[in-house]
Amino acid sequence: MKSALKIKNFDFEYTGSNLTEKDAIENGFLQLAGEVLLSRINNKKIFGVYIMGYKFGSIIYENGTTEGVNNVGTQDFGHWIIDMELNTMSIKWKNAWFDTITHAYEVNDTIEFYDVDTGKWRTTFKMFENLKEE
Repeated sequence: MKSALKIKNFDFEYTGSNLTEKDAIENGFLQLAGEVLLSRINNKKIFGVYIMGYKFGSIIYENGTTEGVNNVGTQDFGHWIIDMELNTMSIKWKNAWFDTITHAYEVNDTIEFYDVDTGKWRTTFKMFENLKEE
């Protein structure tokens, strides 16, 4: 796969999250149903943050593939799937990035993802761009 994602200036604040999934629920944040999550991320270029202080850019393709690059230049490719019954998103990466199975919550115009096993915050999708036809 030829990469359509280029390293860009990650000119946004690293926010991270101290919330757990339980905290998110207690704060009134709504879990996104699988269909809603799919409509928000499918065929999008997404920028956000994840654990250990990283910022990233990623493309979520409708064919179930994804690619990403982070602020230190590490790039990875993988596959994603949304389980519509469990309302979870799974991403499996080919190289060193962390594989995840998460629940997604709408939090102040971002999407925060919490690990289904631990309830800990994993990732926030902060900015969304439509893919351009080439």
